[in-house]
Amino acid sequence: MKRLVTLLALTAALLCSCGSSGSSDSEYFSKKRAIEAGSSQSGSPGSSADDGSTTQQSTTGDNNESSSHDEQEKEWAGFDEFFQSLDESSRTAKNYAYNRDVWDKGGIQGQLIEAGQDTPPQNDLQLGNYKLGYNGCEVIASYNLLTLLGLDADMPKLIAEFEQNALIASDGSLGSEPRKIYLLLDKCGISYETLKSPADCDKALESGKSLIFAFYTGTPYFSGIHTVCITGGEEKYVLNRYNDSESKKLIDSVNDLLKEDKCLIVAYAVSTNN
Repeated sequence: MKRLVTLLALTAALLCSCGSSGSSDSEYFSKKRAIEAGSSQSGSPGSSADDGSTTQQSTTGDNNESSSHDEQEKEWAGFDEFFQSLDESSRTAKNYAYNRDVWDKGGIQGQLIEAGQDTPPQNDLQLGNYKLGYNGCEVIASYNLLTLLGLDADMPKLIAEFEQNALIASDGSLGSEPRKIYLLLDKCGISYETLKSPADCDKALESGKSLIFAFYTGTPYFSGIHTVCITGGEEKYVLNRYNDSESKKLIDSVNDLLKEDKCLIVAYAVSTNN
């Protein structure tokens, strides 16, 4: 029966067409939801139980979450650890060369990506076999958080790392797994909290922390997924709210993004200087 549910979800995903302007990665999310439905049986860190609740542990302090995740989970491979061993004809090497040219010409290194992922220059970057405007929300959310922390987040290198560490499908058609972003945070030595409720997310934002926030855009398991960076403080802003957003979007609460509490997949809270 569970296999049938997954098959039906995949069939429905493949029948979905691209969404209208203002949708959050609609075609990409509609396909990705089938993986989310199937992943409930995987038992991997942050995978969802049959009742839709997350099995990933949350914290009440600013401690890293490595100990709460599956000890068998591999570490995040940094760019310098794998790139020199790649063949020049490999997809990752070719994508890196292409992305380096696009990114350097864009002239936004060190700047936040506040607009939608399907706006230039980020929409022309390549992750797997697809453009970032189609499958890049997790990469962009991570880039924005690292930039908020004042780290030198090099987008072409970060994309190569996601291609090596976090793609759901090997061709990039389903984007990246947001519940693997903690591996990147661990790799960078960033202290974070893993949160499991919208109320905890709002408290973190009100305290001035920023979030990487992954959520279902509709009914859990049967809707799309989006991952964003949200800045906290007196005013809360969502970066890359929609594909075609022209700028960051002001929100009162993370509930502005959710149809129900169970729509939250995972959130990582980090202290930043916004």
